[in-house]
Amino acid sequence: MSEDNKRVVRRYFEELDRLKASPVELCAPGFTFEAAGFPAVDLEGAKQFTAVFYNAFPDLAHPVDELVAEGDKVAFRCRYEGTHTGADFMGTPSSGRHFSATGAGIVRVADGKVAEFWVSPDRMSIMEQIGALPAEEQADPA
Repeated sequence: MSEDNKRVVRRYFEELDRLKASPVELCAPGFTFEAAGFPAVDLEGAKQFTAVFYNAFPDLAHPVDELVAEGDKVAFRCRYEGTHTGADFMGTPSSGRHFSATGAGIVRVADGKVAEFWVSPDRMSIMEQIGALPAEEQADPA
């Protein structure tokens, strides 16, 4: 079961990037999505949340670096990579800048579909890399 659930999660990310939208056919009835710092939303809310990102970052991709499964849950570590060539993002005009940041989360799989999706992306790195926040200065090692 764990390997099957990992395949479901990997396919979810692949379809997300291929469709540039939430892969509705892979979502279970009653699907919930929760990004750290935001309230949980249903499938319709997840579709809207996803659209904000793909509108700002049309080439957004989510390469999966690691999946670990136990029971009906799959933990993942992934990257968020894209270029800010689309719409404003959280008040930041399109910058043309590329970003690469990490994220981690847990997905609950039920009957071969994603039932719950919790994620915590490194939004600070994204905002710094697109120029919305000043980049953190590195301390002088001397």
